[in-house]
Amino acid sequence: MKTTCFIIPYFGPLPNTFPVWLRTCAENPEYDWLIVTDDHSTYEYPVNIHVQYTTFDAFVGRVQSHFDFPIALKYPYKICDFRAAFGEIFAEELREYRFWGHCDLDQYFGKINHFITEEILSSYDKILCLGHFTLFRNSPEINRMYQIQDEARKEGYRDAFCTERHWIFDEWPTDGHTCINRIMKQEQVKTYYCNDSFCDLIPFVSRFQRYIFDQNREDWDIEPVNNMVFVWENGCLYACHVEKGQLVKREMLYVHIRQRKMDLAAYVEQKNVFYIVPNRFISDEAVADSVIERKIVRTWRRSLRYPDEAARKIVILKGCWNAVKRRVQKHI
Repeated sequence: MKTTCFIIPYFGPLPNTFPVWLRTCAENPEYDWLIVTDDHSTYEYPVNIHVQYTTFDAFVGRVQSHFDFPIALKYPYKICDFRAAFGEIFAEELREYRFWGHCDLDQYFGKINHFITEEILSSYDKILCLGHFTLFRNSPEINRMYQIQDEARKEGYRDAFCTERHWIFDEWPTDGHTCINRIMKQEQVKTYYCNDSFCDLIPFVSRFQRYIFDQNREDWDIEPVNNMVFVWENGCLYACHVEKGQLVKREMLYVHIRQRKMDLAAYVEQKNVFYIVPNRFISDEAVADSVIERKIVRTWRRSLRYPDEAARKIVILKGCWNAVKRRVQKHI
């Protein structure tokens, strides 16, 4: 059997950074990705990226056909709440895979098999626990586990699937509602967390700083390291920062950028190296510690001038405005 297939429904124009995302996927040939989209733009898709073209309405019809109650799926972002059911919804596409999963398009991968080894795949039924990277063993028992009632909260998947607002059923709702992770903890599913293997960046600030999730408290901590930059070299990803005057490089599974507007003007596909700094991708011929250190200093200076990303404020305002419009339309 093949190793894993990530399922990514995405409707609307694909992000401008999509070619960078494709490149980092191509360096992980053991993994496949299935993109379900209505964007017919031409890209040089690697052999491990599969595209299924459809409309959002047709996709909603496919999801609805799996349930005998009316679901609330009126806008694309709500799809995240249905991720836990992808093992059943996409059963035909996934039948050749040992694992299936979901991830985002605003993240960039290093070498996945440096962190998710064969020993881990053989020992665990669920790997990681956040919306931007979660894997599930492709078995009937695991695939239908989202249907189990959360006994502590007396809630289940119907509550999430029938609610118009984003429930965050695919990871950890901040309001204490049930989710697939809490259900699987209740059922004692063998889960591999390894929260130190990836960088989930804090949103709405200029500099790169990382959230670290604590599954025991079901809450996030902020890593006391800021002004990071990332280096991608021939498929490997490194998080870099200066500590006590010394450059520190850590290999990472992936970095999750989170809604940040990124400039591709200095990105060149043909070069083997690119740097990820808070507002752009910068290609180079080779990695040099002196270059990394200079970029870290520039990142620090930039954070003094631009402590918050204006583009992200616009995202928040648009989100609030759309929420108000939906609420008004509901009561008209």
